[in-house]
Amino acid sequence: MDFEALKFCQKVQDAARYTLDSITEFIRPGVTEIDLIKKCDDLQRKAGVDGYWYKSLPALVLAGEHTLLAISSTEYEPSNRPIQENDLVTIDLNPSIAGYCGDYARTYYVENGVARRSPLSNLEFIAGAHAQGYLHATLFKVAHKDMTFNELYQIMHDEIKRLGFEQIDYLGHVVQQDMGNLDFIVPDIKITLLEAGLFTLEPHIRLISGSYGFKHENIYYFEDETLHEL
Repeated sequence: MDFEALKFCQKVQDAARYTLDSITEFIRPGVTEIDLIKKCDDLQRKAGVDGYWYKSLPALVLAGEHTLLAISSTEYEPSNRPIQENDLVTIDLNPSIAGYCGDYARTYYVENGVARRSPLSNLEFIAGAHAQGYLHATLFKVAHKDMTFNELYQIMHDEIKRLGFEQIDYLGHVVQQDMGNLDFIVPDIKITLLEAGLFTLEPHIRLISGSYGFKHENIYYFEDETLHEL
């Protein structure tokens, strides 16, 4: 791990964290995906972000049934559909500063017109939030520096299925300065977690027969034998 580079990547990830903490108050009925993309751009620029590594998009904002889209295989077109009184919104950021990249995503639960990071009463929302928390906690329980992406994929795939969910999109990938040629957490990829350096876990999942897709993304890395969140 290049700890000088790690310092710069932490700065980018902190800017993303600031943005998604701050955006909550702007998520409300009547606002659109397009509106939220513009606000994410404003907040990220305020935090020092100078570019976006994925198709130059400030954010991938998905609301309602749009949360079921697999962005890796679908052309992204933000919607003018207004957010509803009871709705789900996911926001995925891909900022960069001086060529160093971040990656950070969260799900927002709109219940009775109020957006929160944790749901209160909607049972599908509660199930999705629980599953995301469980999967990220599981990473800390099972990961070791010699684990391959293939092994991590198999564990997460089985856990997602056991929880009663299905995978919509990929589980994660390495984070590096050249983000145009990435190793993904998919079957048969033998790169280890230590070799990956920085890597994401971002399960995009749907409750079987559910109406929404849930996403929660962090960047992780190993220092010696210990897994850390960036």
